[in-house]
Amino acid sequence: MAPVDRHRLPGWAKLATGIAASGLVAMVAHRWHGQALFADLGRPVAEAMLAHGVRDGSVRWTTDNGWTWRIARLAGTADAATRAAVLAEVRRTPGIHDAVWQDRR
Repeated sequence: MAPVDRHRLPGWAKLATGIAASGLVAMVAHRWHGQALFADLGRPVAEAMLAHGVRDGSVRWTTDNGWTWRIARLAGTADAATRAAVLAEVRRTPGIHDAVWQDRR
């Protein structure tokens, strides 16, 4: 005897429901754990900036469109040599994909 399908939804509706539920779980997990993750990644960035004399430095992890990546977007007052030294040190940090220096807006 064949099993009875108690959920008489078309296949596309089941797929769409699964995708929406997965997206919701991912969004909640990011909101819940994202702050702690980026705080952990930000500590070595702050230490590198302070070690090179950048006292007004900051880091952000989101793009201008609001997407979050493991790319450190640094800002602060520093000359080109200092920026290069900080960027090189930050790029060696485990968990950080890349680093760029952006002027403040």
